[in-house]
Amino acid sequence: MAKVNHYCRSLLAGMLQLILLVLWCCVAMAEQDPAHGGVFISALSQEVTQSQVDKIKDDLQQAENTGASLFLLRINTPGGLLEPTRALIQAILDSPVPVAGFVAPAGARASSAGTYVLSACHIAAMAPATNVGSATPVMLYGDIDEDRRNKMVNDAAAQLRSLAQLRGRNAEWLEQSVTSAENITASEALQLNVIDLVAVNTDELLEALHDREVEVQGRVVVLDTQAIQTYQSKPFENVSPLMLWTLLGVALVIMELMVTKFIAIFFAGGAFITGIAVWAGLPTTNGLPLIVFTLTSLVLLFAIRARFRHLFVGSSVVHGDSELNSGMIGARVTLVSGFEEGSPGSGLVMYRGSNWQARSDTSLIEPGQVLVISDVQSNTLWIKAE
Repeated sequence: MAKVNHYCRSLLAGMLQLILLVLWCCVAMAEQDPAHGGVFISALSQEVTQSQVDKIKDDLQQAENTGASLFLLRINTPGGLLEPTRALIQAILDSPVPVAGFVAPAGARASSAGTYVLSACHIAAMAPATNVGSATPVMLYGDIDEDRRNKMVNDAAAQLRSLAQLRGRNAEWLEQSVTSAENITASEALQLNVIDLVAVNTDELLEALHDREVEVQGRVVVLDTQAIQTYQSKPFENVSPLMLWTLLGVALVIMELMVTKFIAIFFAGGAFITGIAVWAGLPTTNGLPLIVFTLTSLVLLFAIRARFRHLFVGSSVVHGDSELNSGMIGARVTLVSGFEEGSPGSGLVMYRGSNWQARSDTSLIEPGQVLVISDVQSNTLWIKAE
């Protein structure tokens, strides 16, 4: 049973360490910022949903805050919900950072809602073997009367036509993608002026965009994408730093409860303090939260650990002080190792299936000798011959 308990504790400790590693990676990712003037890369994949749109809008805001020179949105979607699509289009139109929509990789598509998003981008690009179109709102094929259907088709066509006119693209074909569900390949889209260029991958796209002029909020911007640094949006990047630091602190508290070494608890305190500092306005750039976490944890560890441990454990336990002690004093133990010339007066003993650190006034103890507990000091058993 003792071996099973030890195995379970080891397994739980390993799982907790893995959780701590994941949380730490999340915290580290949350603190990273793209280089000033670089390219911020985000993605619209699968169906367009509110959560995806919120993530992209957060990425757009971060690109603006960090001074990115270009926002690259990789698109691969069969379509999605109407209102989230409109919200994303509005965010792209309002963005002070140029947005390049790129339907990629090969085999990807910008169907239905994806066509609207691509058309809203300042630059529309596609990889070979991709397609765009079929922009008729899918909800129109439900139980709906003809008048309402025509109104919604006309509204969707007008939106695509206005986006095409804003970006100088083929408004006639984009309107047909709504009214007739037209769908075309990348090469056909380039020939019809539905998109601006075809590129095999991101590197080729950035090379083609160098020195290209785009109009952003009424001003002309000349793109400088030669040897530019790229920054990839990450899954947990927009999770609240306060939440991440709090989760890290809770995980460290759980670890302290499992191992009871009075070390992890002080790093948990450092995590909680750092989370509060970030919430209060501490900048998250240049790794500053990680520095605060390290310093506060070390200060707590070295300044109050000894007093904290003494408060909960005490310096020693003498005969008759507690039920635990009265149950241990006089109990027999088995010598495991030590108490020999290499380690006189100290070693390991087994008590009720668990190994304990042991000390004795007798330097050398012969194997097989009957031993009993004479005193308990913290986590160390003092033993003597019976």
